[in-house]
Amino acid sequence: MTNRLKLIVAVAAVSLSLISCSPITLAPMGSYAVGKSPTVTLDRPWNDMTALWLQRSKKARLLTLDGPELNRLYLTEGLIEGDYIVRPTRREATTPIYSDTMSVTEQVEFVADSITAIGYERVETSGVRPTEIASARAVRFLISARTTDGLDIKGVGQVLKRDEKFYVAIYLAPAEHYFEASRPSAEAAMTGLAF
Repeated sequence: MTNRLKLIVAVAAVSLSLISCSPITLAPMGSYAVGKSPTVTLDRPWNDMTALWLQRSKKARLLTLDGPELNRLYLTEGLIEGDYIVRPTRREATTPIYSDTMSVTEQVEFVADSITAIGYERVETSGVRPTEIASARAVRFLISARTTDGLDIKGVGQVLKRDEKFYVAIYLAPAEHYFEASRPSAEAAMTGLAF
């Protein structure tokens, strides 16, 4: 095990012990409601850490398998004009706001800007490709970023517009080990979106 991976595991263990008394709930395998609508199908139990994510929109949820430093799955209810996913962690940053006139390229940029607002650096997207989710056209893409401590992060994003509402899913994890280890479960949830 490399020193960086040992550090990640140690930080995760400390983080989990500090929040052990916090309102983390189980999101059991099967259908999980992302607010009022939609649902996703989880192929295994996840931990719902939404209550601990203080800078979020009321329409966003945060799930993790192994702790937020090791993997995160952000899901939104249907966003409408003027909604956001997250308020920035730094005062000088602005909150990315959704507009229903955004092109697909601008929708992907909205996701990247939201990840930056969460606190990640050097956020880049690539491999944008169309896919079909819940009988609707969606776009899925790859994400790369860094933590403020320099840890390389990889991810997958998905955006879908349906019935004048915009749905976002973002999976992020350290590039070393955790990204590939949890990716199948994260993408299963993204693919299992239902209305």
